[in-house]
Amino acid sequence: MPVVFSKNTGRVFMLPDAVAEGAISMGNVEGYSSISFIQHTTIITRIGVAAAGNFQFLHTIGNDVYIYVFGDRMGQVDLHGICFAQDCTQDAGEHGFEKLFSWYEQNRISVRKEPVVVTIGVNKSFEGFVTALTGDAQDAQTRTINFNLTISLLPPTD
Repeated sequence: MPVVFSKNTGRVFMLPDAVAEGAISMGNVEGYSSISFIQHTTIITRIGVAAAGNFQFLHTIGNDVYIYVFGDRMGQVDLHGICFAQDCTQDAGEHGFEKLFSWYEQNRISVRKEPVVVTIGVNKSFEGFVTALTGDAQDAQTRTINFNLTISLLPPTD
């Protein structure tokens, strides 16, 4: 039996869908360039955000509790996604993780002085610094690499 899609393992294709054009983007990261499927053969599949206040509780003998608030602590955004080997229009070239790692090298905290901007949905944006990138090649058959990009957020200014 012939194989219809031979030599396509690990390739991915972006299909424009006019019906879904009004859909909200899950997230975006803008440094010297944005992380995108077209440029990095990478998609963001999950976003986690952590934020916390900077405070202290003081319990006293008479069951009084004093609360001292010092503002906000730094937060964190964790972006998870998948890097593909190549798209269907390429015969060979860099893996998506190689492209993403190049983006990381240009935007990491030790190189870039300005914060990157993370946008979730349409209007919610955070500023922070790219502090870590991990990659995990789990599926040799499809040649995909899962990644986790960590961005430490600056406390909000009021």
